[in-house]
Amino acid sequence: MRTSLSPSRKAKRAKALRTVIQATLFLGALALPVGIFHMICPMGGIATLTRLASQGLYVPKTAFTNILLMVAILLTTLAAGPVFCGWLCPLGSIQEWVNALARKIRIPQAKVSQSLDRLLKIIKYLVLALILYMTAKSFNLVFIKADPYYALMHFYTGEVAPLALIILGTTLIASLFVQRPWCKWFCPLGAVLSLLGKFSILKVKRPSDACISCGACSKACPVGLDPYAQETVKNSSCIRCGLCETSCPPKLRKPRHTYTISLIIALVLTSMFFLTPLLTNDGSSHDGNTQQATISMQTRLNELEAITGDSMAEIFTLLGLPDDYDGSMRLVDIEDDYEDKSWMWIEDKLKNPQELLLED
Repeated sequence: MRTSLSPSRKAKRAKALRTVIQATLFLGALALPVGIFHMICPMGGIATLTRLASQGLYVPKTAFTNILLMVAILLTTLAAGPVFCGWLCPLGSIQEWVNALARKIRIPQAKVSQSLDRLLKIIKYLVLALILYMTAKSFNLVFIKADPYYALMHFYTGEVAPLALIILGTTLIASLFVQRPWCKWFCPLGAVLSLLGKFSILKVKRPSDACISCGACSKACPVGLDPYAQETVKNSSCIRCGLCETSCPPKLRKPRHTYTISLIIALVLTSMFFLTPLLTNDGSSHDGNTQQATISMQTRLNELEAITGDSMAEIFTLLGLPDDYDGSMRLVDIEDDYEDKSWMWIEDKLKNPQELLLED
């Protein structure tokens, strides 16, 4: 029989600190330019491995930074489980916040049976396999047209595909009734991390041998698990937030290894997400030419005329584009249409037009 206990001050502080970290990364990702966002997306790192393995090239819009962050997330997942999911993922965070609001205003929660839950979890592995297959055939970020994560971060740009917005809206509505539905059943990155999490060194264990089955850990769990019900939590939905551990009554609590380690990893990954863009070429030329320094990967073709002093016809000729090409296209997006015209190639063309024209 459970004994109802109110959350302790330490449990409230632990939850508040995690929320601060979630909000920091959420707002940081929201503020990033579209081109930079693509270059630090860990899912982009997984997708681009297909092309790297077959052609030695990156999928358009991705870069070495995608691989760097992907490796960091995979290694930390092997060490401590899917901390990225539990502490940093903006889409996971907003689903959690929507569900918390729904519970606060007493919206009834849907009950999902274990058998249905297991069946639905298969979907995210199918989504992952489909993405890798289609990426291998098209060599583009094919999932971007349906990705609610991208839609969430760039809904205000007018560049998000309608399907992605529909999936995002559906996810947020479902979050009113189910805890983290996208994370549990559909997320392709979650499919990878949940598999690795099964082999992680750090395990979420029953808070204490003297457990009184108060249910505080289950109430604190943002994905609806019952940590008290087993010695070690083996459910792949566990996101290593550590809140079950901090919610345990102080007299029964073991040292907060899960929460503390997850906190440290979250801080390290957060720092990487904010510092990694410094490793990307943000489009600013560094040759001392003030004019060229205004050209970035976000610059549109029709803006180059005023920056470079060249006519649109000359710019199109320089970049090998047809006369009727869309002049409003961002430089970073040209590679979507021409695999050989990467941002780095375009930047070199614009910095050294005469030299490269002679080479052509």
